[in-house]
Amino acid sequence: MKIDNYEEMLELILDHSHEGVVLCDHQGKIRYFNRIYGETFGLSASKDIGKHITEIFPDARIPIVARTGTPEFGVIYRWKGQKLVVNRIPVKEKGRVIGVLTQVLFRDIAELRELSEKVNALQTKINIIGAELRQYFQAKYDLDDIIGDSQPILELKSQVRKHAHSSLPVLILGESGTGKELFAHALHRLSPRAKRAFMVINCAAIPKELMESELFGYEPGAFTGAAQKGRIGKLELVEGGTLFFDEIGDMPLEMQAKILRVIEEKEVTKVGASKPVPVHFALIAATNREIEALVQKESFRSDLYYRINAIVLKIPPLRDRKEDIPPIAQHFAACSECNPSQRPIRFADEVFSVLREHDWPGNVRELKNIVNFALHNLASDESLIRIDHLPLSFLKKRQESPFSPSPLPLKKVIRNKEKEILQEALRATSGNKIAAAKLLGISRSVFYEKLQR
Repeated sequence: MKIDNYEEMLELILDHSHEGVVLCDHQGKIRYFNRIYGETFGLSASKDIGKHITEIFPDARIPIVARTGTPEFGVIYRWKGQKLVVNRIPVKEKGRVIGVLTQVLFRDIAELRELSEKVNALQTKINIIGAELRQYFQAKYDLDDIIGDSQPILELKSQVRKHAHSSLPVLILGESGTGKELFAHALHRLSPRAKRAFMVINCAAIPKELMESELFGYEPGAFTGAAQKGRIGKLELVEGGTLFFDEIGDMPLEMQAKILRVIEEKEVTKVGASKPVPVHFALIAATNREIEALVQKESFRSDLYYRINAIVLKIPPLRDRKEDIPPIAQHFAACSECNPSQRPIRFADEVFSVLREHDWPGNVRELKNIVNFALHNLASDESLIRIDHLPLSFLKKRQESPFSPSPLPLKKVIRNKEKEILQEALRATSGNKIAAAKLLGISRSVFYEKLQR
């Protein structure tokens, strides 16, 4: 048979179909049925073609569909103890019914039940995988993990509580190390999406050429090196949860345009695909860069900027809230990450004085590193962090800047410096005050006097 013999080709296709098919004219006479239909109802083409459908099925509704022109879908039809699923579709030409096509979708409703069970089992597996993914992509921190009682921090916590239930995009601004990600986690934990996924995407860490496939996913064979089964993008994985774009100021311009479309259209198209997939998520973005300056320089799209800054949280640098340094330092000294043995740790008063004098260009992250170093610099029987436990590089910076800005009066600054020198001398002489006085070239009485101030 040649491929251009369309009538024979159509009959061959229908005979190999899993569905039973019968075609009746507008009068209800059988004009064609395929092999599956004949086997299901015990019909023969040579004997039954040309018969009226009611001769075989007295209760047939095909004449009614031919008369009304109204299709019937998913109808359960009983035949010799079996339940069949049937569609009856009027065939029209110029608005006039010229026949009725009937499909037997399942020769026994048990087939439909089996398919339904398979679909339900598959849905259960999908739900389990989804739950595992959500557990993996979970927010780790809440407001209690943001340490500090300064006025700026208290106000920020209040804003987080206020805006967490909103679906509007949130833009978090702040220097590197100020804790922007902590606030993003806290927003998610307080939101209606708390039990859904929290996906962190560091725009500065993903190579430009891989960003699209990471975020959008890709179809099998979409590009050289693509996985054979394709890949689901992170924008699909976060479905129903919160997407956190960290360092969004470093996102390439061409990707900014695609992300803007996702935000506006609420759909993504995988690399190599033609059909978009709907997505729904809340958006949080953060950057340590002057994003308005980037917009002016056309390094960041203005339309995307105005789309993501519906709510703006500005995290102050540590140097502007130095009253939070002691509680933050104590928090790090007590946390299991820095202090696995969980031994009680105290700070000498002069340590906090030194920490307050520092300008903290690395903010809270820098403070954590210093506390972590001091903890590892303690002897096994020590529990008091002193100045000599701090990193040498940190102390060297202090020595190089003896006149760093201080709110203290000059006399008090000098007195504090004197006290530090006396303590250094005592450490050098293992606590021997007479030897310490000699080391400094002053009398014992003067040494005692200065020590007691």
